[in-house]
Amino acid sequence: MWARRAVEHGQARQSGDVMRIRGRVALVAAGAALLAGGLTVVNQVRHDAAPQAAASDPAADGSPTHTVYVDNSGSVVSVSVRDATEPWQRSMTVTVNDHTTTLDRSNRTSRTSRTSAAPNADEPCEPRITAEPTSLLTRLDLPRSCITGSHHVRVFVSEDGGPPVKVEADRLQRPNVLMIMVDDMRADDLRWMPNVRRLIGDRGVTFTNGFASLPLCCPARASVLTGQYPHNHQVWSQVPPWGFTAFDDSSTLPVWLKGAGYRTSYMGKYLNEYGTGPEPGRTAGTSTQYVPPGWDTWQASIDGGLDPSDPNDGGTYRYFDTTLNDNGRGYISLEGQYQTDAYARLTSDVIQEAAGESEPFFHYVSFSAPHVGGPREPDDPTNLATPARPQRLWGSFDQRIRQAPGAHWRDRDQSDKPNRMKGHISRDTMAQVLELARQRAEALRSVDHAVKRMMGRLRRTGELGNTAVVFTSDNGFFLGEQNIPSGKVLPYEPSLRVPVLMRGPGIPRGEVRSDPFLSIDFAETLADLADARVPGSTDGRSLIDVARLGDESRGDAWSRVVLTETPPNKLDTRRLKRRQPVGAHSKKMLQGRVTGIRTGRYLYTEWNYDPGVSRKVVDTELYDVVADPEQYENLATQPGREELIAQLHEVLADARTCRGDGCRALLPENLR
Repeated sequence: MWARRAVEHGQARQSGDVMRIRGRVALVAAGAALLAGGLTVVNQVRHDAAPQAAASDPAADGSPTHTVYVDNSGSVVSVSVRDATEPWQRSMTVTVNDHTTTLDRSNRTSRTSRTSAAPNADEPCEPRITAEPTSLLTRLDLPRSCITGSHHVRVFVSEDGGPPVKVEADRLQRPNVLMIMVDDMRADDLRWMPNVRRLIGDRGVTFTNGFASLPLCCPARASVLTGQYPHNHQVWSQVPPWGFTAFDDSSTLPVWLKGAGYRTSYMGKYLNEYGTGPEPGRTAGTSTQYVPPGWDTWQASIDGGLDPSDPNDGGTYRYFDTTLNDNGRGYISLEGQYQTDAYARLTSDVIQEAAGESEPFFHYVSFSAPHVGGPREPDDPTNLATPARPQRLWGSFDQRIRQAPGAHWRDRDQSDKPNRMKGHISRDTMAQVLELARQRAEALRSVDHAVKRMMGRLRRTGELGNTAVVFTSDNGFFLGEQNIPSGKVLPYEPSLRVPVLMRGPGIPRGEVRSDPFLSIDFAETLADLADARVPGSTDGRSLIDVARLGDESRGDAWSRVVLTETPPNKLDTRRLKRRQPVGAHSKKMLQGRVTGIRTGRYLYTEWNYDPGVSRKVVDTELYDVVADPEQYENLATQPGREELIAQLHEVLADARTCRGDGCRALLPENLR
């Protein structure tokens, strides 16, 4: 089985910063002086977690202040160091068997710092130092070929000449990965999912600031697979000229993991228009038998594309009549079966078949719930679409949910809002929103049962302790907030926020992370976990060290830029059809209807223009989401905010055309 080692060591701290980004060298720093003291090792073995060795020389309040984590499972040996509250400042020495690296920080400023790595003079291999300023994390990756006797490593970490922290780790197997995706689930919907909270969150970490880069199914899912913002992967919407056909699937997470020796499998909803639209690169035909690169086993639901008279005809949002592409060799009809239950059963079969295999597995199961879908049911509201649920769950939330989440949302002064956001929801419509909220909770409860079933199969096969499990949604959903009865897309909190939970070997139990986790971060994080090479350029970052060791920032003082985007409006769509091929990288496509920057304190958005009228910024919004979480008071209309708005405008202008490393730019210190 797979195992890793973590060591905590108490220490005095001085200022400094750093963090880990997979595959890139960022000039960094972090530091602290170790206190003298003994090292006590305690072995902890659990049925669902890898054995760990923990050691501490606690601070005055008894809490550990320094953590070292060694990953000896891939092609590199990774040493991650985290300081609890303040990073180191001067120098750190890391010795892995006979290889020594010294990290030295100098000329530190609020936004930049420099780190040098100086291996032994006779050592031909150079380590990769990955980190960021203003972070509590430092990471060193050393190629395994550079280390003598790497099947067992002894690691010593010392700071400013202090006593070293010692960690030992055998080389063991890389973890399996189970990725669970749901559709249109709000972050606060976790309250209806006790099994997800208990089996993943309580036994792992919960990221409380998960965000969709573009709160719409198809673009968000493309970002999850590529690690790119929509303005780079160019899948702006779920309808032509975008959707599945516009997606370049040649370099995605499954391709990278398959290249790293993983057995890959997919089940459930893929990208909108899959099945009905033509295959990538074609202009005609359907894609009902298309299998994207990187997948060994492919059982994705088709949105259509078959003749209605075909007995296999089914759809992604037909909850009792779903059709799966069976590896490009035919179809699996789930007619008469509730889709969520069927996916749980089929995924459990995948886990059973993978158990005991020599190569690790990556399985991605994508539920349609709680997205709206048929058939219509007797208790459905008149004017709002709802998800279908199994009859056993009908009415199960009628007593628990007494009002819609947005029933309390009352903005009595809307003079500071964009014209398109003004209005109110009638009492009758809000009653229908309440029924929608109840049915969504019922659909999610079926997913919650499915998660329990899949986790049970992992446990019974003996794979649970060696499997990383990730749970998330593509985007959030409005239920009455911002005068929107139902929907998503716009960059307000209910639509932007998504649940992100993660458990697995080396990830602590029951901890919470406040660092932002974006749609674009999943690909880098899981590739990092699997020791997979990521070719080309991605916009996201790996947050596996944050999951294992703790936030790279202090409190809500995020250092990273969080960009939000929306699809181009109808004017852009017409121009695209007339002048440019689908997928062209153009400023015309980068000026979406609304773009914004989310920081730990502010949400800043620009409404770029009215369709068919002009291309200028017609509305600007600025909300203090800490003081005003409901986003009632638009600070952009108040005097005295000009300098702040000008600064946010500049950050946004850079972010909405960023690519690769440019998307990892840091916020100015006064915006954190």
